[in-house]
Amino acid sequence: MKNENQLSRIQHPVIRKCMKHLDVIGAHDKTKQIVYMYMKLMDDEILRLKKQNAQLHQDKKTADNW
Repeated sequence: MKNENQLSRIQHPVIRKCMKHLDVIGAHDKTKQIVYMYMKLMDDEILRLKKQNAQLHQDKKTADNW
């Protein structure tokens, strides 16, 4: 399993900052886990949509060149 330093390097900066704020306010581990889960899910969805959008633009460029 990855250690905390490895996880922080792959986290989106906003997720990392949110998790630090949860530490500051003394949030319970389960609360941090739930917040992280939903933020990561949202980040993954944004990345998926960006890739989908890039593919659509690439397909349109290819079609325009024909």
